[in-house]
Amino acid sequence: MASDTSSKAGSYAQRLIENEYVQENLAQAADSLRAAYRRASKRRVEPTRDEKVRRQVREAALSLREAASALQSGRRKPKKRRGRRVLIVLATGAGVAAAVLASNEELRTKIFGRDSAVSNDATQAPAQTGDEPAGPASA
Repeated sequence: MASDTSSKAGSYAQRLIENEYVQENLAQAADSLRAAYRRASKRRVEPTRDEKVRRQVREAALSLREAASALQSGRRKPKKRRGRRVLIVLATGAGVAAAVLASNEELRTKIFGRDSAVSNDATQAPAQTGDEPAGPASA
């Protein structure tokens, strides 16, 4: 029974040494607790009523819980998904640019030239001249 407990402790110690995510969470918890202690010892305010001290202690507890959970399950630090973020920023930028171009005719003519304004007018309503019949052509 004792060897089983020591082997578990050894595996946890090994995970603690190898897992940077657990180490980061433990360091963050220690920093939050240190800051809360400094604030509580300096201030002449009751620490249970000081909102900043309570927030710092809460952050420390969350970091400790996350570290314990990651240590137990072997979870690693999540990788950043920069590609998805870049894609969202680019799509948003393209949408904004399209909206600006759609609403500003002067900008459209400056960028695309006079041809786009002429083709845009031609697609809206064909001009009727006196030579063409007003109704549908009969065969």
